[in-house]
Amino acid sequence: MVIKMASETIKIEFELPKDLFFKGRAGTQTLIKAEALKRLAATFYTDGSLSLGKAAQLASVSKQEFLDFMANHNIPLNYDVDELEEDLSTVKEFLENENRL
Repeated sequence: MVIKMASETIKIEFELPKDLFFKGRAGTQTLIKAEALKRLAATFYTDGSLSLGKAAQLASVSKQEFLDFMANHNIPLNYDVDELEEDLSTVKEFLENENRL
């Protein structure tokens, strides 16, 4: 497994039981690596080390695919009150501009 971040990379090699990733289902080496990267990225996202975009990039998937992965694994979004207030302000501004048209 090679983990790439910005211009630096580190190579991590380890062995894990396939059952951790595909309980009772067949999985290729490529699928297992992809699953491992998503789980690692989710861990870094959950503890605040990576943003959603950077975690998706680490997992080599789109933001939407990463969001779907997190939803399927019951991993909550890092979404705090400040972000909610900012989003509500943006929506309010958008609606005010729409009413002016």
